[in-house]
Amino acid sequence: MTNNFKHWSSYLILSGLVLFSLFITILLSFSSPVNNLKLNVVDQLYEIRGPVAIEDSSVVIVSISQQADQEIPYKYPWPTNLHAKLVEHLNEAGAKVIGFDVIFDQRDNYSLTNDTLFAGAIKKYGNVILGGSIQHEKQNRGRGSSSISTTFVRPNEVLQSANKNPVGIVRSTKDADAKIRQYILDMAYNDERYLSLGLELLAFFNDMDKQNIDKSAEKLTFGPYSIPLYSSNLMTINYFGGPGTFPRFSYETVIDDSTIVLASEDSSFQINSFSDPRFGLKQSGVFEDKIVLIGATMPELNDLHSTPFADQNIMPGVEMHANAIQTILSGKYIYYVPPGINLLVLLGLIILAVLGVRNTSGFWGFALYLIAGACVTAAVLGGFLWFRYVLDFVSMMTALTVGYISMQSYEYVIEQREKRRIRGLFSSYVSPAVVEEMVAHQEEPKLGGDEIYITAFFSDIESFATISEQLPAEQLVKLLNEYLSAMTNILTEHDGTLDKYIGDAIVAFFGAPVPQEDHAYKACVVSQLMQQKLTELQSKWENDDEQWPELVQHMRARIGINTGTIVTGNMGSESRFNYTMMGDDVNLASRCETGSKQYGIYTMVTAATKEEAQQYGDRCVFRLIDRIVVKGRTQPVDVYEIMGLRDHLSEQQFECKEHFEKGIEAYRNRQWDAAHQFFERSLELEQAVTNDQNSNRTNPSAIYLDRCKRMKENPPDKHWDGVYVMKKK
Repeated sequence: MTNNFKHWSSYLILSGLVLFSLFITILLSFSSPVNNLKLNVVDQLYEIRGPVAIEDSSVVIVSISQQADQEIPYKYPWPTNLHAKLVEHLNEAGAKVIGFDVIFDQRDNYSLTNDTLFAGAIKKYGNVILGGSIQHEKQNRGRGSSSISTTFVRPNEVLQSANKNPVGIVRSTKDADAKIRQYILDMAYNDERYLSLGLELLAFFNDMDKQNIDKSAEKLTFGPYSIPLYSSNLMTINYFGGPGTFPRFSYETVIDDSTIVLASEDSSFQINSFSDPRFGLKQSGVFEDKIVLIGATMPELNDLHSTPFADQNIMPGVEMHANAIQTILSGKYIYYVPPGINLLVLLGLIILAVLGVRNTSGFWGFALYLIAGACVTAAVLGGFLWFRYVLDFVSMMTALTVGYISMQSYEYVIEQREKRRIRGLFSSYVSPAVVEEMVAHQEEPKLGGDEIYITAFFSDIESFATISEQLPAEQLVKLLNEYLSAMTNILTEHDGTLDKYIGDAIVAFFGAPVPQEDHAYKACVVSQLMQQKLTELQSKWENDDEQWPELVQHMRARIGINTGTIVTGNMGSESRFNYTMMGDDVNLASRCETGSKQYGIYTMVTAATKEEAQQYGDRCVFRLIDRIVVKGRTQPVDVYEIMGLRDHLSEQQFECKEHFEKGIEAYRNRQWDAAHQFFERSLELEQAVTNDQNSNRTNPSAIYLDRCKRMKENPPDKHWDGVYVMKKK
């Protein structure tokens, strides 16, 4: 009976893990970051596929371009009699239908007669579709209430009455990342349906009866076209390429005949790009039996948008109409997997991940996860490239990952039961790092140490003795606990090992007991995160009801870091020991912490640490400070200040670093006057960026200005190598 209970219990747990994983996957799939990631994945599919050839496209664009605005002797909006000439010329060139991605809702600015001429051309040829838009605007009604106001922006009455063709909707819809991927097919206004500009053009192009439009939840049947719907009135645009994919002719080249004098022409010399009998567009056949779209391409008209092939708002809106029309003409639609099928796929992937982890070892379980991920990737790529199906790659990988992690977490919980027993026995007596190592190796801790290349880290509060005098014991303990907790959290979050607390001092190291390649880089980043956190604590203490002394409100800590070969291991006696470090390089890290005070800086590291850290990242900005011999050593070492994290530094600080290091170079070359000038400038910049309340009485520039003065008065002997010997710890 016990075995049956365990058997059913196991099935219940697995079922619970599967359902929990499915719930988390669905929850994540609807979150904003994941939705944005999904959109980016779709864009990447377009990028991988690349442009699609459209040599036989029936769509041509006439662009209201910057070039046209410069050539035409009027500033946009141009007189509408020019549009009349455009319509006339396009019909002379054999255009089948003409669509304006422009809303002529206002009368002509130059002369009302121009609108009459434009209307006459529209009426004469009867193949013009004008643009309109149905706008929904939120209106406040007071007292927190609001309503939606709907307006139909359509061509002015003169143009509308002359046109037998309905208005085509030119409104666009954007995704959460402001890109346009879908196309509005129709919209309703006052219980009437209005088709998009693209559908109106296609209806005219195919001589279709628009009464026979059938619309279901999955598709819109429009004459010979069966258009799959993305949602109730949207289709997904299959972008055939970036801007310029479709044949495009600048507006002025289409209206240019003997009656038009462009800015680049004069009365004695004209090149009529449309009507010239040898090379004019009229005879070229480029507009013959075509759908001609007229729309803005110049940035000033604010009709540039982002699409999968065009980031940073560079695709004109008229080209999105062109891509939508070409999608319908070619039948190369983009399909999305129905939600129900997508849910079943996610469930299957979760079951695969859960059972894969349960029935295999850790390594093979992860290998199975990688193989499944590769298969999902291949399916997504193949589905889009060959069948134009968009599979939900992000949700599929989320399902696989959540299922894998859920099962791994469950296995981990089971495995931790025995480890928790060992931790409970020993955590009160030895360092947590030693306990973890002991549990991992399943062996008793013992005395001994090893030489390894790691980074030592020392931190100490400035003027802590004075702070201790000003605070009662209870308040001092509270302050110290809050400070040490915040600093230790940062340390452990970035894989540092706490060695010990010595009063207010923190002694730690990076790279042991668990080896880390980037131990120096982590130590440097942690030092600056600690400094930032201390600044936050200062602000908290300043506004705290506890009324902390001013010295606490401006409390600072000095940090010293060095990288080298250090002995780490269990040190102490047979009955009581601790996992710690020792060695000459440890002492050097300690000297860096105390020595930073002499330069008025708060983070000092050795050249070894800087060089090691820079191999793994560049978040930290280092400034060369000096070449010193610390007390207790004979060999000189270059030391640097970490000025801060790169993305937090101002231009003044970078300029200060540049002048200061030029001053160091001049100083070491015995160019005292040049060095003095550089240090004077860096001193000004240091003082400019320093908070006066926190300022130290000295800084590196001030120290070097004094040294330059003394060196100039008493030049060193020829063996001088720029080394400064520190007399204090």
